Formats: sequence, C-alpha cells, structure tokens
Amino acid sequence: MKEKRFFLSAALMLFFGLIILFLYNKSISYEEEETLKKQMDALLLTLHNKIAETTKVSLASSVILAKSPNVVACLSEQNREDCLQYLLEIRDSMALAEIFDNARIHLHTKDFKSFIRLWDYNNHNNDDLSTFRHALEKIKLSKHPMQGVEIGRHGMFMRAIAPVFKKDEYVGTIETVVDFKDLNAYFKKDGVEFYVLMKNEYLSIANAASYGEKLILDNYTIVNQEANGLNFIKEINFQGTGYLKKGDNYVLYTPIVDINGEHIGFFVLTWSESLSLASFKG
Repeated sequence: MKEKRFFLSAALMLFFGLIILFLYNKSISYEEEETLKKQMDALLLTLHNKIAETTKVSLASSVILAKSPNVVACLSEQNREDCLQYLLEIRDSMALAEIFDNARIHLHTKDFKSFIRLWDYNNHNNDDLSTFRHALEKIKLSKHPMQGVEIGRHGMFMRAIAPVFKKDEYVGTIETVVDFKDLNAYFKKDGVEFYVLMKNEYLSIANAASYGEKLILDNYTIVNQEANGLNFIKEINFQGTGYLKKGDNYVLYTPIVDINGEHIGFFVLTWSESLSLASFKG
C-alpha cells in the first residue's frame, strides 16, 4: 500500500513538474518573442527616422535653392549652359559641405518636363514627366514643397521638390534626389542588410535605370544593392508589415508608400538569428 502511495505521489510530482517546466518554457518563449517584436519595432522606427532625416535635409536644400536668383533664371530663361555651370558649382559646394555624397539635382519646367538632370546633363530630350511624376502637378496646384519616395526615369529615390517662382509666376520646380546607399551602410555596420524592392510593374517607368538580371526577381526588382542571397523572397508573398524566419535569418518587411500615396514596393531588412538588435532604439 505504501509503495502504491509512493509511486502515486512520485507520478503526481512528475506530472506537475512537467507542467511547470512546460509553462516555464512557454513563458521564456513568450518573453523572447515579445523582446524580438519590440526590437523589430525599434528597427522599423529607425528606418522611418533615417528616411525622414534624409528627406528633411533634402527639402531644406531644395527650398533654399528655389529662392536662388540663378535657379529662377534657369527655369524662366532656360539657358542650359549658364544654368548647368551654376548647378555644377552648387553640387561641388554640397560635396565640400558633406551634406550628401550622393545627392542629385533635377530641374523641371512648369509644364512638367525635365529641364536638367545634373547627373545626366548631356541629355537634352526634355522628356515629359507628366504621366508618372504626379507630385509635380500637385506642387504646381498647392504651391508648396513635397518630400518622399517616388519612381522616375532613373529609378526609385528619396525626393524633395520645391516650387520656383519669378515674383508671383510659377516657373517650375527644383528637386534634390538622394539614393539609398547611405542607409545601406548605416544598417550594414550593425549587421543588418537593407533592401529596397520596387514592384516590377514600374520597370517601364524606370527605363533609364540599369538593373542587372540578378536584381530582377519574380515580382520585385532590388534597386539599392546586390541580391546577396535574397532570391528566396521569390517564395514569399509580402502582405503589409510583418516578419518571418528563413533558415538562420530573420526577414522584416514593410510597404513603401510613395509621395502620392501609392504602394510601390517593400523595404526589407534581414539579419542573422544570432545578432542582437539591442543597438536600435528607434
């Protein structure tokens, strides 16, 4: 009888011990999951803040340049040679001030044509931008600057656009264009890979950009760096903001909504499971 009670007691103790162990492990897993989610939220906030910081500085650049008599003369008189010389001096000054290593200047006429792309100034086509650079029309109507991500002939960039006036007459816009290279470097130093994916339906707009075959995936094109093994996203159907684990790596993704409110792609961040995200505070 005593032996039966002993075995019954032992069995009950083992049973409750297993339950406690199960609940403990579940609690630990829950805490780890919550910590990971908080770190991912901080990572997304960091991304948002870095983009906002870049476009804020870009906008200041565009707004200041829009007040320049030389820029006003560029768009009102449309003398390419004089305008080009002035813009090249501005570019060199920005480089010396280390505002951006990779900033580009683009002037648009009041009828939404490209006047000068400083990185492609030998192009005299004055191509019509009205069918896809919808921010230009909004700026002409509102007479206020705009900033954000938008796709153009040369690809997807962060853009800050300001209207230019000769007295009260609208004569066009000036734009500071910045790519994502600095963001690549910012995240990479902490072990995180940053990708900008553009929906392939917009490749016809970005027809002056050169994307290698390895950068063009099933539904997206990587616009900011090499694929680095990101080809596995062919198997992923991105929806909204979320994350998943692929092998030993985490993948965090969030939609890119452009300056006009259109969903044009995804920002994707990847890192090794062993990496701590504690350095990202948002």
